[in-house]
Amino acid sequence: MKKIFIFLLVAVALPYSFVDAADYSVTPLIIEHDIVPRDSFEETVKITNTTGRPLRLFPTVNDITLGDEGAIETFIPASMGDNSTSVTSWIAVTRARVEIAPGETIKIPITVKVSPTAAPGEYHAFIGFAEGSKRDEAEAIVMSGRAPGVIVRLSLVEKRTEYLRLQRFSVDRLVTNTDTAQVNYTLENVGGLPLVPTGEIIFYDGNGVELTTMPVNPEQKNILAGKTEIFSHNLPEVGTIGRYKAFLNVEYGTNQRANLYDTAYFNVLPIRLLLITFFVLLLLSTILAILFHRSRNRVTEGDQSVAVYVRSGKIGVEKDHDINLKN
Repeated sequence: MKKIFIFLLVAVALPYSFVDAADYSVTPLIIEHDIVPRDSFEETVKITNTTGRPLRLFPTVNDITLGDEGAIETFIPASMGDNSTSVTSWIAVTRARVEIAPGETIKIPITVKVSPTAAPGEYHAFIGFAEGSKRDEAEAIVMSGRAPGVIVRLSLVEKRTEYLRLQRFSVDRLVTNTDTAQVNYTLENVGGLPLVPTGEIIFYDGNGVELTTMPVNPEQKNILAGKTEIFSHNLPEVGTIGRYKAFLNVEYGTNQRANLYDTAYFNVLPIRLLLITFFVLLLLSTILAILFHRSRNRVTEGDQSVAVYVRSGKIGVEKDHDINLKN
């Protein structure tokens, strides 16, 4: 349907219909492709000389613009186009004069190499083949709409990806009060489309038994392309004391679903239990200290030991308290 529309467009838009004026035919009338940056392809144009005389044609390539009603509005010479946006800079066709004998059909190769910086959009060009004694004359005939040729229609669709990155996932390492403990995760949208992440966080005890879950992004926040969103939620009740695991599963995407995973470990020790343990240990320490002190006092009071003196040397006056070991 598009090809029929463009064919009618050319027939109506050109001020002088080449169907009636030209003595040669050019096929195909339209070359259409969906492209991406750095894309390349080749096409072939056939020109048939329907006259009884030889033809001398000059190929010329021009950007064209379309009016509000779809008619060709202007022809833009290739030299005036921007390489990143002008389709004429992507089209390679011989610039040499083409000679065609009477009744002969020749093939003209056309190569299209899309610029790596090409922006999304619709691109149109007209490859005209005009008869003339020199190139300037042929180009003037093409731009006046009095030469047959081929319309090149290229469509570059913007391909935006859906890609979410998990920057961080954490739970407070030591949880003393579950009312104030936080579960945090940071998501960055590095794709080209806005995303609404979903999923859940599953909590397990030290034996791997599932305890509870909580939703990811419960407020259904929309993360725009190139933006980063920080999520923070209260930790649900998981238990009184022990080591626990939180497993994060984030889902995103509309055209194709994808998942992000991460795991965080944390310990729960309620502040009340911690204080009770501290006071119990303090009390036990005090009691043990008192008992130890009393036991030492008992040993000192019941001590009936006798002082022993060691005689200095073999010769000396024997004292009353000396013990003669020889007797």
